[in-house]
Parts: sequence; C-alpha cells; structure tokens
Amino acid sequence: MLFRLMIAGMMVLFVGARLALAEPAPRSLIHNGNFETDDNDDKTPDGWGAPAGVSYPIEDGNHFVRLTVQEPGKMVMIYQSIPMTEAMKSLELSYRVRYEDIKVGKEMWFDGRIIMNFKDAEKKPLKPSPSPPIFRKSSKGWVEKSQKFLVPEGAKTLEIMPCLFNAAAGTLDFDDFKLVELDAAATAELKTAYEAAAVERAARDAAQEKKADEQIAARLEADGNLLANGNFEKPSKQGGFPDGWGRLSEGSGITWQSDGDDHFMRLTQVEPGKVTMLYRIVPLPTDAKGIEVTIRYRTDGVQKGKQMPGDARAILHWLSGARVGHLEAGHAVKPEPPTIGFSSKAKEWTESSKRMLVPEGATKLQIMPGLWFAKAGTVDLAEIAVKPMSSVDADVMAAEQLAAFKLKNERAAIIEKELAMPAITPELKVSGNQLVGPDGKGVWLQGLCVDSMEWSHGENVLWSIHVAIDDWKSNCIRLPVIDPLWFGQEHKGTPASDREKYRGLVDQAVKLCAAKGAYLVLDLHRFGAPMPAHVDFWKDAAERYKNNPAVLFELFNEPHGIPWNIWRDGGDTSATKHADNAVVENTEKNSDKISVGMQALVDAVRSTGARNIIVAGGLAWSYDLSGILNGYALAERDGGNGIMYSHHNYPWKSGWQKAVLDAAEKYPIFVGEVGCPEKWEDFSFIKVDERTEKLGPGCTWPADMLGTIQKHKLNWTGFSFHPRCGPMVIKDWNYTPTEYWGVFVKQALEGKQFEVERLR
Repeated sequence: MLFRLMIAGMMVLFVGARLALAEPAPRSLIHNGNFETDDNDDKTPDGWGAPAGVSYPIEDGNHFVRLTVQEPGKMVMIYQSIPMTEAMKSLELSYRVRYEDIKVGKEMWFDGRIIMNFKDAEKKPLKPSPSPPIFRKSSKGWVEKSQKFLVPEGAKTLEIMPCLFNAAAGTLDFDDFKLVELDAAATAELKTAYEAAAVERAARDAAQEKKADEQIAARLEADGNLLANGNFEKPSKQGGFPDGWGRLSEGSGITWQSDGDDHFMRLTQVEPGKVTMLYRIVPLPTDAKGIEVTIRYRTDGVQKGKQMPGDARAILHWLSGARVGHLEAGHAVKPEPPTIGFSSKAKEWTESSKRMLVPEGATKLQIMPGLWFAKAGTVDLAEIAVKPMSSVDADVMAAEQLAAFKLKNERAAIIEKELAMPAITPELKVSGNQLVGPDGKGVWLQGLCVDSMEWSHGENVLWSIHVAIDDWKSNCIRLPVIDPLWFGQEHKGTPASDREKYRGLVDQAVKLCAAKGAYLVLDLHRFGAPMPAHVDFWKDAAERYKNNPAVLFELFNEPHGIPWNIWRDGGDTSATKHADNAVVENTEKNSDKISVGMQALVDAVRSTGARNIIVAGGLAWSYDLSGILNGYALAERDGGNGIMYSHHNYPWKSGWQKAVLDAAEKYPIFVGEVGCPEKWEDFSFIKVDERTEKLGPGCTWPADMLGTIQKHKLNWTGFSFHPRCGPMVIKDWNYTPTEYWGVFVKQALEGKQFEVERLR
C-alpha cells in the first residue's frame, strides 16, 4: 500500500513537472476581449464603451458585443488602441463573429468590417495596414476567424475598430477577441508569404496597367476622346439614355434629348438649392503628363443660389487607384484640377476648355458637370472631350507653373520686406478746394483703383499696390471693400470666412502705402442709398484706422436713385421716382427702405474720434455733384480734417461742367473711378442712346478726360487695376497696360500732360 502511494506521488510530481515545462498560452494584447469583465459595475465591459448602436447582450451566460445600424449611412463602432513595442514583429488576431442582413451603403465599402491602423509616435498612419475583414449579408451562426499580419517598423500603437462602416442596415456581433504576438518562426513564414504576395500583386497590377493602356489607346484612336460616349450619341442597351451615363430617373431633371441628328443632355434645376449633375470617371494613360478638358454647353435662366458655388459648372477631381474594374475606388489626389465654369449668358452652344497637369499618383479624372446649388436654370451638354496634352506642351506648362511659383515667392519676399518699413505718409487736411500736407503745401493725389476685395477675399492686392506705386508712379490707391466680407459673412457666392483674414489684408495694404509715403482711400463699395448696416461698418472701420495719416474714408461707392434730401439726410427710398432708377449699371438693391443718408455716415466716422479725410460720392452713380452747391453739402464735425467729394466718370457721362467742375471751384474733388472701355459690346448694359462716344481707334475721350483732370488738379484713381474688371487699365498680371485706356493712365501718372480738345 505504501509503495502504491509512493508511485502515485511520483506520477503527480512527474505530471506537474511536465506542466511546468510546457509553453504558457500567449497573452492577448486586447483588454477584456471576451467582454466579461465589468469591475466598475457600470453594465458596460471594461475598456470598450457603449456608443449609439452598441450593446452587450448575454446568451447562455456569455457576454458579447452587438453593433446595430441605427440610421442608414451612420457609423457604429467600438475601439481599442493597443501599445506596440519594438520587439513585436508580427501578430495574429482571432475572434468569433456573427452577422445578419448587413446591407451595403451608398459606397461599395460601406459595410461591416474591422478597420486596423498602425501609427507611429506622432500618431501618423504607417503602411502596410492589415487588410480589413469584411462582413456582408448574413452568416450561418457564429464563425471563428483569424488573421496574421506583420508589424511595420516604428509602430507605437495599433488601432482596432470593429464597426458597421456607414452600412445601410444590419447587425454585427463579436466575441472572444484575441491579439497575440507570433514567434520568430511564424514571423519569418509570414514575411515569405508577404513577399510572394507582393510579387504576385505586382505582376497582376502590371497586367492590369497594360490592359488599361490598351483600352485607353483604342478608345482614343476610335473617338479622339478619353471619355467614352462623350458626345452622348450611343444609346444604352435599355434605351432612353446614353450609354455609360447611368439610367433615366424620373423627376431627376436630367433628360436625353436630340436636336436633329445630334443628341445632348439637358439638366434642369428641379428644386432650388439642390445639385443636378452628371458623373463620370475617366481613366488616364500611364504616360499622360497633362490633359485638356473641353465642354460644349449652353445655358438658360441660370440663377445664383445661396449655397456655394450656386451656379452651373463642371467640378473635377483627380483620383488614384485602378484604371480598370471598379473605377470609383481610389483616393483624392492633390492639387485639385481647376473648375470649368459655364456662363449663365451662353444662349448658343459655347465651348469652355481647361488644360491641366496630371499630378503624381493620379490615374483617373472624375468629372461632374451640372447645376451646383443653383436657384434655377437649365444646362445643355452637347459634348465632353478629354484629351491628353502633348509631352512638349505639358513640359512647357510645367515650366510656366514653376516659374510662376518662384515669382510668387520672390514677390512675397519683397512685400514682406516693405511691410517691415516704417510709415512715412504725412497727414492731409482740406484747405479750400485742395488737400494740403503739414507744411500747408498742396498735395495732388493720383493713382489707381486696386479691385477684387469688393467681390472676393482679394487677388494680388499687395503686389498690385507695389506695382502701382513703384512702377506706375501712383501716390494714391483706392481699395474697394464690402461690409459682409469685412464682418466675415457670405457675399454673393463668396463664402463666409475668418473676418480677421480679410481685415488683415486691408491692414497690410494700409501699411504698404504708408511705408511708401502714399495714401489709401478705403471705399465701401455699395450702390443705391446708405443703410443702417453701413453705419455699423464705418464705426468699426473708422475705429480701426482712425487718425492713420495714410487712410482716407470713402463712405459709399455710388449713390443713385434718390433725391438730394434723402442723399444727405436719409428717408424712405421706396417713395422716390428719381431719374436714374432705370439705369442698369449694377443690380444691387437697397437692403432696406429707409436710408440713413450720407450725413449719418459722416457722423459715424467722427463719433469714433477719427479725423481722417472723408470722401463722399454724389448722385447719379457718384457722377453728379451739383446738389453740393445747392444746399446739400455735408456738415463737418469739430476736429475733422475735412470732406472731399467723389466723382465717377465714364464715356456715357456728359455735362462735366455742371456735374463736377463747378463744384471743383469750391471743394476738393476725388475722381475715384474713371475709365474708358475698348468697345461698347463690353458694356452692353449702357443704352444705345447714352453711348455718346465713338470708342476704339481715334477716340479722344481718354486724352480729354485726363487733360481735364490735370487742368483742374482733380485728385483721381484710374479704374481698374485688375485684368478682369472693366474698363481695364491692365490686360494681365504682368501689368501690361491696355492700349485703349491703360497706356493713357500710365503716361498721365508718369507726368505726361494731355490737352483738352472738348469738354463733354
């Protein structure tokens, strides 16, 4: 008996020794992967949380996690971030999963999956990331799954995110998550498998690339267009719609129509503020350095919407990814290609083209022509052509862009240096009918109107000021601004933004002028009649620039459509039937019926303690100053440096003597806008019976106008020092003067004296 007990004891010791020598089971790196631990007793497994759509049911005494779609297209997810060490080379994830009725969302990758991302010490993603396990439709009960993957060099964390990734519907259950470190042998085996897979993938990709290039070359040879059926002529097999352009959808506003033998697409804005568009992805040749996109279109009744961009255009995006198979797969590639705008006045078929370089990594072009949040309107599309640029043309374009980039940086460095210079502009005051400096001597302001901040957040503003002063010999810059952008609000399609960025550019413009001894006329670029909102603007702007010697305040760009008593003192503008109501120079309407009047704007400026010279425009779009001499002059307040009156003159204005020259004998005058168009077709809003000048070669208006300004020493700024705001002083951003107007302006600023042959 004793012997048997000894043998039994030895066997126990032997088994115990064998157990002690056995390898311990690898420890899971995932905390509470079986969802059983709840030490804080909050009814939620420790380390997991319970966001919307996540629950922890029990079956047969076993806890697990359940993810359920609450709203189609919304993410439902749990998450853990797992620390990595340098010793970790490979891992294995295992789990149990069960899923039911998982429906794919709007994109093919919107389903159930486990997303995993390795990140470095700066929390930047590392490659390669483990391929996500994907779950769709339904499983047959619980399924055990596992996945092995290498740990990339420098990994500090692994994010694991089991989720319903924007799926349309479904339920996804998980249990028994385990993440274990693999040994050296398993790691070596996994590396070998990875390398073999990479070789196989490279061969497969090369074959797909070759196939894609062959297909693209064949299409280009057949149609001369990378976009298949870009002319909408080939019908789909089902009929009723062009092949490759989706399907006919009732009520979408998109129809396939014909004009004789030619087909086109018609896009109609069915609901204001919505998007009505076509959509295609165009695979690009491997060797394409650049492409040209040409769209033939026409529009009818397109009205601007409230949301940006609110018009008709084609929006383009570069995409990466495969060029055959599922073309929608891929990621956006920067920089974005340019947008192709559609003119709202294109009643007849019109072509619009853009050339663009293909950025590195881009394999496809996404094209979306349509009505983007417009209020109303129709766009017809006859053809969309995408063609490769020649290698020579692309190289030239790349060189031009590089040169432009270098030039931009060089200009920025010059501006930065000039902004650091001290202010040297002396203060001005009104004395009789002229401006005088601190020494009492007369100062004659001559310069240019630098436009763009009245419709945008600014375009080449500082460099234009630099050129205007240094190269064109200006001593005065007129800078139009607009109150919504000043206050950080949306304005006519220009989106709301940080108001200090907009104001900061004005600050820099002021500093630049002051550093060069020049003056800046800050123009509130409004039309019609002064309103309460304009009082708010001037209280704010005057406070910011009060008593800055370089800044003059132009209260209101172009008053019109009101009598002199309302111009000065304010009143009900709806009751007036003034003569220039019918003029269509600008479609801006008064924001209110009750005007505050120009005197209220004067008082708003002076209430801040600002003594800066004030500039006030007359009636008839700041042309007529006759009322100033007939009892409607503005009252200056104590401490102010005086009021100068503004006059705008163009070739459709006549009666110079009464409109301005009589007032110039008593008051200083600022001709803040003066310009001559090249031809009347560019200013079609001017009625034929108002076109008193014969524009073009031999036109004497520019010389007579500038000669009159010089003879009477009227202060002035030529309009416009922007190549797309007419009448233009310059034709491009190289500041080349236009022959019909800019040449005269530059000569006058350089000191050439013009003779006056005839007053108008």
